[in-house]
Amino acid sequence: MTDIQPSRLLPALFDNIDPDEKITVLNLGPALPETIEFFCAYRCRLHITNIYSDLPFPVIDPDEQDESALDAAMDEALFLAGNEQFDIVFFWDVINFMSQDAITTLMAKLRPHLHEKSRAHGFAVHNAQTPAAMEYYGIADQENLRVRRRSKLPSGYQPRLQGDLGQLLKYFVIDRSVLMQDRRVRSEEHTSELQSL
Repeated sequence: MTDIQPSRLLPALFDNIDPDEKITVLNLGPALPETIEFFCAYRCRLHITNIYSDLPFPVIDPDEQDESALDAAMDEALFLAGNEQFDIVFFWDVINFMSQDAITTLMAKLRPHLHEKSRAHGFAVHNAQTPAAMEYYGIADQENLRVRRRSKLPSGYQPRLQGDLGQLLKYFVIDRSVLMQDRRVRSEEHTSELQSL
């Protein structure tokens, strides 16, 4: 079963996008038909990697500090092309199911694929007691999300507060946020100044 949920952030996310210009989008969620159909209206390269299916990522042993298993798992999950630059990244709520080490590795992998105008969309929680949501999202249109019910929750739920996102998604700055009915916070981010590595 699916429902439509109005979004106050999606219109702002797409406001500065000219439908005649080519955009590149990274969707870290499942390949939902409505999301694919939505982006067909744009000159768009849509990179979909359902990172939820790769959860949980390997844990770094604090004694050994060997990051190779996590690094390899993230490379395999993202499957990013050489020098592709993303205009928009949809994190959805995947950050709430990843360890801090996994998020750090994710951001390191994304860094070469971001530019100074990259934008992102994701979910945090209003307080750490908020339970994991049984819903996941796609894009119905420029002003609405399509809400679907999960058959099961991904493992490893670690609720992230909005302030945590600002630190964990270190190349992004939160522009706007909206408190949703289920006490989650939907946020839109833009890249902070990116420096060459």
